[in-house]
Amino acid sequence: MKYFLFLNHPKRDTLSIVSPEKEEMARKYFDTADTIETTVKIRGIEYPAVVDFELFANMANFDCFNCVEHCCGDNPSIYEEQTRDFILKNIEEYNRLTKNNDILQWEGYSQNEIEKSISEDPLMVPEKHVEEEIINCTCSFKCNNSTTLCSIHSICLDKGMDSAEIIHRKPVICSLWPIEILAEDDLSMLYITLPDDFTNGFTIENYYTKSCINEEYASSPIFRRENPDGFLEEEYEPFITAYKDTLIYGLGKRCYEDIKSALIEYEVLEEEDFHMEVQQIHSKI
Repeated sequence: MKYFLFLNHPKRDTLSIVSPEKEEMARKYFDTADTIETTVKIRGIEYPAVVDFELFANMANFDCFNCVEHCCGDNPSIYEEQTRDFILKNIEEYNRLTKNNDILQWEGYSQNEIEKSISEDPLMVPEKHVEEEIINCTCSFKCNNSTTLCSIHSICLDKGMDSAEIIHRKPVICSLWPIEILAEDDLSMLYITLPDDFTNGFTIENYYTKSCINEEYASSPIFRRENPDGFLEEEYEPFITAYKDTLIYGLGKRCYEDIKSALIEYEVLEEEDFHMEVQQIHSKI
């Protein structure tokens, strides 16, 4: 029996079955949309993939420092060993940002117990404190009273790490957000798209209220009431340009090049559109 799964990570225990209604919508969509076939590489594992390439020309602006959405509010499905090791090696910086260790010490945990929890517990803190004393993702922190950011990403930037290193240390689902990946249950084929309520209705994210991938909403008075600064019109770039490094190091260079070639071949974008020099993945507070 074949059915669709949302692929959050290339480990079977983190796959979730798509509802029958959304699966039917997704299959019909990919049967009729303009797509390309390529190969993606996620954490060293290659998969054949069908990509809804035209949506990668949609305008995007990942201006996280001027956003009040809590995109880093949910814990990923799984924390990999390299993420846990990175936090343990940078535990003082991690605690300075998240205050997790201070909170757990206040709750009576020893340093050894805290480090053991980072190494072994599913969410890197004892379960009873998740969403109680430690709300949002256990790796998240607030740089002010509204903006929620990723401590792993911030520590990587402070250490001058490149895009490949950042993406390797962050959980896959966090690095690839908001890209949507569906898969056959046997992983024989992946289907890749972006949230866009006007063209597909089966993705997890609510596209319309995500200002970083919806330029129209970012200019609305509703959005501007909550976000008076940032998300400037001139800072929007085609998604494939704004997310170039993430695509290359998260899905593989072949996938990026195949999407780029298709966009140029079908005259959706021109070569001159691929000019962005500094990736937003390297933006600092």
